[in-house]
Amino acid sequence: MIKDFVLNDSVTAFLTVRRRDIKEYNNTTYISFEFGDASGRIAGVWWEPDRYAVDELQEGDVVKVKAAVGEYRGKQQLRVAKLRAAKPDEFQLSDILPHSRYADEELRAKIRSLTDRVENSYVKSLMLSFWEDTTFFDAYIKAAAGKLWHHSFVGGLAEHSINVTELCLDLSNRYGFLDRDLLIFGGLFHDMGKVDQYRITSFIDYSDEGRLVGHINLADSLITEHAGHITDFPSRLLIKLRHMILSHHGHVEYASPVVPQIPEAFILYYADEIDSKMGAIDRIREKTGSGWSEYVKLLDRMLYFDGEET
Repeated sequence: MIKDFVLNDSVTAFLTVRRRDIKEYNNTTYISFEFGDASGRIAGVWWEPDRYAVDELQEGDVVKVKAAVGEYRGKQQLRVAKLRAAKPDEFQLSDILPHSRYADEELRAKIRSLTDRVENSYVKSLMLSFWEDTTFFDAYIKAAAGKLWHHSFVGGLAEHSINVTELCLDLSNRYGFLDRDLLIFGGLFHDMGKVDQYRITSFIDYSDEGRLVGHINLADSLITEHAGHITDFPSRLLIKLRHMILSHHGHVEYASPVVPQIPEAFILYYADEIDSKMGAIDRIREKTGSGWSEYVKLLDRMLYFDGEET
């Protein structure tokens, strides 16, 4: 696994080709790569690629790589000696793609339990209309919550959504005027559009619909459609439910069509911020171990992790 690579080692590994750039240097062709597996990512270079790598290899392919672990600009880099397409029986997808630490049925049970706490019959009916759609629920359980930043693994969407919902409910114990039904709905459905925003093959990437429409708009459209099939669904309630989704990024400049304007929307925004940041920081912590991390561009800082128990 990539996380186990040591400088100057010779390794043979099954990896996903996340990026492949054919380049020219001194009138010769070489290929710059980014490889990945369930444990992380690593750059690569092949100075004398064969015809398969130049003409046939595609991003997303799983390959068997023989390489030396070198270093370039302070980071590990594979210097490829040989590379070929991996055979289906040579690797497990679980070794190529990271997965949630929770089993699918555990995630489903947590979601059903949270849904059972909803008191408003219209809100519960709307939620059940999604969970009773087997195709949707299966896709929701498998979906990722991000491409690289936070909960970027199979099952990441469900895990993140459960965390956000539970954070919302924890905060509602402090502020008694909050509508818990809105919080549960918002927590479980704020990122539901990511079911269609990302496609998962041998790695996670944006779908065309995800780039062109975005997960917030996709979610709003689905919620409105499903509510339209429920007899006499209250229009004012639907507006509030839609507002929870449409405002959850908190700021227009962060792709929210509107900003939070009801108390529950503020709670959802901050709970989402907490869990997405902690999910990303936990990933960086696991990569770093103890001491200082690399510079984290999205946080505009380095992070320090104390490996000693207190």
